[in-house]
Order: sequence, then structure tokens, then C-alpha cells
Amino acid sequence: MNVTLRQVRSHGPLRAVGWLMLGMGSWVVLVAGFASITRPGTPVVAVLLAFGPVLGGLLHLQLQNRALLRRLDRLAKAQVTTTKDVAATRQRLDAVADATVSRTVLSKVLKDTASDVITRTRRGVAVDLLLTYRQLEALQNIYAVAGVDRPMPPTRGWASSPDLLLLLTDLVERARPSLIVECGSGTSTLWFAMVLRRFEIPGRVIALEHQQQFVDNLRDRLDGHGLGGLVDVRYAPLEPVRVGEAEFQWYARDAWKDLKDVDLLFVDGPPGILGEHARLPALPLLADHLHPDGVVVLDDMIRTDEQEVLAEWLRTCPDFTAEEVPLEKNAALLRRRRPSGS
Repeated sequence: MNVTLRQVRSHGPLRAVGWLMLGMGSWVVLVAGFASITRPGTPVVAVLLAFGPVLGGLLHLQLQNRALLRRLDRLAKAQVTTTKDVAATRQRLDAVADATVSRTVLSKVLKDTASDVITRTRRGVAVDLLLTYRQLEALQNIYAVAGVDRPMPPTRGWASSPDLLLLLTDLVERARPSLIVECGSGTSTLWFAMVLRRFEIPGRVIALEHQQQFVDNLRDRLDGHGLGGLVDVRYAPLEPVRVGEAEFQWYARDAWKDLKDVDLLFVDGPPGILGEHARLPALPLLADHLHPDGVVVLDDMIRTDEQEVLAEWLRTCPDFTAEEVPLEKNAALLRRRRPSGS
């Protein structure tokens, strides 16, 4: 029976007729078997045979209901799958939209950033060109003022910048100092001597230098310019000194203890790499060696370290006033306050 059912289900359009014939045939066989065993009368057999088509129809309806339920189940599953596909598609579309927006935003950010970088670069280049031009002007001026007739050492970087050298030249020309003391040595030492000779100022320069090699090199350069007689380059190795509660490495006392009436003190050393506030001892230790009208020049005021040194000087030496000078690396001029009425 099960085999026959599978065969009938496989015939597509003949399915309904097949079920009807199968049901009636099966019912006839059952009635014949019943009649042979019980020997009922003809009317009973006729009634039983009449029920055959009815039973076949009922069976057919039952199978159709089951097939319909299976189709509905498949449709429901297909709808769920379709819903999931729609949701997945919507997510992909949202992702594409987000990516598109992100690319648009990123493109705008990149353009804005590139524009900002270009603008900043142009401004930086313009500022640098202006500073360089001013340094060239200052260099040309000091060459003219000092009457230079041979090559001079490089400026800027570790060495003094031309605008600072021009400021120092002006100070020397106007004040005509008898004694210039320099903490550190180098290009500025040579220019001090050049200006003294150019304006026939009866003064001299004493430079304190803690590296013997620099002492020897500077002496040779001074001799090459015929300036050896105007400059005393002193080897002053660093030694511990105490200022207030702090200890520093500064030039050996034997190298500067004999100084008197210093007209111009130029503080450009020791180098800051030796420690914090490396130049702070200069004014506390040399204040008593200054001429009453002496001037102190502190270089590299563009650095925080030197700014803090100046603030400490003004705090501990209240009889000094300071004037900050805008230069490439900035500087400060310090002088003693004049007594009231003078």
C-alpha cells in the first residue's frame, strides 16, 4: 500500500483520479473479504460497496489538506528567508551609505588639513625668510662698522646671531668700555676686539672659557686678525659654586677674582647642556666687580631657562632693572638703578 501511494503521488495531474480508484479498489477487496467470511445478504453487500467512493473521496481530501499544509509551511519559511534577506540587504545598503559618507567626510578633512599645512608652511617660510633677511642686514652692517677685511667665523646656531652682534657693537661704540668680560668665548669675542680696534677704544676683552681646545683655537684666530693684544682668553675650568641654596658648575674663581670695574658683562656661558640655570651664578658672583654704570647682557632669552635666570636675578638683585630686546634669540640688558635725583 505504501509503495502504491508513492507511485500515485508521482503522477502529477492524475493524482486525484488515482486516489479515487485506489480507494474504491481497496474498499471492494475489503467488502469481498468480509462477505466471504460472514455471508451477509445482498442488500448489506450493496450498501457496503456504495460506501467505497465516499471513503475514497474522504481520503483524497485528507491528503490534499496535508499537501496544502506543507505548501503553507514552505511559503512561511520562504517569507522568513525573504525577510532576513531584505534585512541583510538593508544592512549592506546602510553600510555602503555610511562608507560613502565617511569617504566624503574623510576627503573634506584631508583637503582641509592639506590646506592648513600649506598655509602654515607658507607663513613659516615667510617668517624664516624675513628673519634671515634681517640677519643678513645686521651682518652687513657690522661688517661695515667694524671695517672687516678678512673672513670672520660663522654666526647663528651655537654662535651669536648677527642682530645680537650688532647690538653689542652699538653698546661698545657708544659706551667705549675699558673692560669687557665675556662668560664663554667665540665669535662674539672676535667682534668685540674688532670694534675696539675700529673705534680706537682703549679697552680690552677678557673671555672666560672652560674648554682648553676652545681657548687655543680662539687665541690662534685672534692672532690671525692681529687682535691678540686686545683680548685675554682665560682658561677657567668649571668648579662647584654655591648660590643661595643651590649648587652650580661655574668658572673657576681664580680666573675672575681680579676683575674690577667691568663696563660690559656679556653672559653667553656656560652652555645650558651642563644643567638647569647654568648661567645663574654670573650676576650674583660678578655684581660687585661691575662698574656702577656697567651693563649686563644676557643672551638666549628665547629659552625658558634664561627667562627663569633673569627672573631670579631681579628677585635677588633688586637694585638692577632689565630691558628685554627682541632679537632672533632675544636678549636682556640689565643696569643698576640710578639713585633718586641723579
